[in-house]
Amino acid sequence: MLPYRKCVAVVLKKNGLIFSAERLDTDNAWQLPQGGVDGEESYLEAAKRELLEETGISSVRFVSQTSRLYKYEFPEYSQKQMMEKYGKLKYRGQELCFTLFEFVGNDSEIDLKYKTQEFRRWKWGSVDNVLNSIVDFKYRCYKDAFSELNLLR
Repeated sequence: MLPYRKCVAVVLKKNGLIFSAERLDTDNAWQLPQGGVDGEESYLEAAKRELLEETGISSVRFVSQTSRLYKYEFPEYSQKQMMEKYGKLKYRGQELCFTLFEFVGNDSEIDLKYKTQEFRRWKWGSVDNVLNSIVDFKYRCYKDAFSELNLLR
């Protein structure tokens, strides 16, 4: 059986709202910035790097991170997309550490084309808005992590 990919997800807060972005490759697929942990990188280092690469954001203050990892498996349609793009599947899903930051910059810092563009647009929203707009296969993972980070009311 294929392993889970070691990843981070970035929960970025500003004035009580959470940053999310819509994937460039899938209409209406909203998510937090996230990505794989490289080599010996810590989860915190990976979170800062992924946030910068995907959004151009570096003006953050670390708040906390989850003490456990949260897993989800890729649904069939995602597996098909990965097969078409990469020729094979390397992972059955992702295992994420959620890292919470406070955004201390201005929205003008946000640049979805900073490195390689993964998102088409972004928004600030309530925790409920984020949970209601993410793809269904990530919902339980996000909700449980938000609970651990004390973001749910």
